[in-house]
Amino acid sequence: MKKTTLNFFNITSKIVKYALILIIALFFLLALSLVNTYNNFKSAVSNALNGRDDISASVIAVKNRNWSVALSQAQMAEDKFTEAIASLDETRNNKTVSSIAVIQNQVDDLEYLCKTAEILSRSLVDGISLISEMDGIYSGSKGGNFANLNTTDKNHLLKLVYESGPELNGLKANLDLAQLNIDKIHKIGILFPVYKKISDINLELNQASEILDQLIPLTKILPILGGYPEQNKFLIILQNNDELRPAGGFIGAYGILISQNGEIVSIKTDDSYHVDMPAVGKWNYPAPEPVSKYLKVTNWYFRDSNWSPDWPQSSEKMIEIFNGENMAIGQAKDDFSGVIGITPDLIANLLRITGPITLNGETYNENNLQTLLQYNVEVAYKDEDISSWNRKNIINDLIAELKTRLFNLPTNRWNEVLNSVENDIAAKNIQLYFTNNGQEDLARDLNISGELVKETGNSDYLMVVDANLASFKSDAVVQKNINYTVKYDNNNELTSSLNLNYKHSGDFNWRTTSYHSYTRIYVPYGSESVSLSGIDEKDSDLSIVNNDKLNKTVIGFYWTIEPGTNKEINLKYKLPENIKKAITADNSYNLIWQKQAGSRAKTQIIVNYKNKIKQINPVNDQNIRIGF
Repeated sequence: MKKTTLNFFNITSKIVKYALILIIALFFLLALSLVNTYNNFKSAVSNALNGRDDISASVIAVKNRNWSVALSQAQMAEDKFTEAIASLDETRNNKTVSSIAVIQNQVDDLEYLCKTAEILSRSLVDGISLISEMDGIYSGSKGGNFANLNTTDKNHLLKLVYESGPELNGLKANLDLAQLNIDKIHKIGILFPVYKKISDINLELNQASEILDQLIPLTKILPILGGYPEQNKFLIILQNNDELRPAGGFIGAYGILISQNGEIVSIKTDDSYHVDMPAVGKWNYPAPEPVSKYLKVTNWYFRDSNWSPDWPQSSEKMIEIFNGENMAIGQAKDDFSGVIGITPDLIANLLRITGPITLNGETYNENNLQTLLQYNVEVAYKDEDISSWNRKNIINDLIAELKTRLFNLPTNRWNEVLNSVENDIAAKNIQLYFTNNGQEDLARDLNISGELVKETGNSDYLMVVDANLASFKSDAVVQKNINYTVKYDNNNELTSSLNLNYKHSGDFNWRTTSYHSYTRIYVPYGSESVSLSGIDEKDSDLSIVNNDKLNKTVIGFYWTIEPGTNKEINLKYKLPENIKKAITADNSYNLIWQKQAGSRAKTQIIVNYKNKIKQINPVNDQNIRIGF
């Protein structure tokens, strides 16, 4: 028995001994096979770190506007990351590495990160080349602003901006590719300690890509507005949203702007009545029924031509009526490149950047612009011995001074202007329409076209549009609350109800009076079973029309709110069956909500899905998706 036991231990001991020898041999063989891999890996890390330092140096040089150094450092960074990627490729080709999935994944992650850095350094090279050329133009101008550039340089700069599309499209493609590489990196792995930074980079890449989505069409539109590559003439519509009209506000004044090669050749504003009054008795164009009925006019005049909340439709009508009235009195037709609609809020926001403007002893700033301007053109002109025909000439002086100040801003303040205009675009304080279809597509891409969304698919849709008819400037003192509730109950019944609560906090004076509005509600095409409550018998005038051109059902009615009172109306209707089916299919609700340009109404959306309630308060146009 002892001998058997001894033999067993001897055999076991030999097995363990040979096994250890085999493991040690395999370890040394593995180590020998990984020597080159280690060297490749070490080379990749070294190049990547050096490339990172080169990118940092390039960014510093850009901030110092040392373009030659910035370009050189960016090119060196690109070379370093290219070498790092090549070294990682060699590492991956090693049979030992390729056979071990865990190691393979780590090498892949490092390569994705290096590829991202290589793409960004390449993008930096391209961007520096474009920016340095633009900066070279500006360096020759006094004060470093656009106004002091000579005509040749302005033309050159606009040409660079206009032709920068391919470079910017390439840059966006690079950023999107960089994002794809980052998305492939495993969350748990060799890069785990710095994964938070990688996630931050991915977020910044996404934001940069979104900025480029806006910037690319902007590089086409800005030169066009500046009269490049050819002279352009624009009809400017100054819409007073204290007297709200469907497309933004009453057309109290208009302007004609001619631009060429970056120069504003001329810009002149005038009273809209100077178009309408000479045409009385010579112009015959039937007005929309609510305009005719509540303003007591037979003809459709320029001052009331922005009757559609869809800016392209209103723009076409404004051009048609403007030219029609002028030709009726023997004047030539104007060939406009487009129509630019602005509200006083846009000018007020620009005054916040340029500083107050003093004219005729009075100072206009962002807080008093609308009220002071209205007082001067409605009341004060009489005391200053200015004729009613010339009472709005002050608008010319104000715009001329604002233009001068904006064009004299140094380039380091352009970002303030762009940010301000971006906010005004979202708020519809500025809307652009181009008669050229390709240019109109660019305006649509920038969300500056003021266009109603026509194809809404299986989404709900809502837009509330007020038209102040003979109520002076009462919109300044009427607080409007819009509350929209959609209920989908346990019996799969879908109902929509809209509550409008308007409070008139004004009085009877030169500026405000009773508020009369012809209000239109734009809802999905085919909505039905409409009921309206809360309207006086003398008001209402309920109308329900399917607008094929806008692909909407339009519910219209007239109502009045007296000073010092509050009025509330309720509208109920049934949404089309396809919307109900879409909600049932995926337990989610979609709404496209659009704001009327110039409106200051506060909106609340409540969705009640089988007693699960969610609320949202949109400010500007928004595609709302709520899942349950």
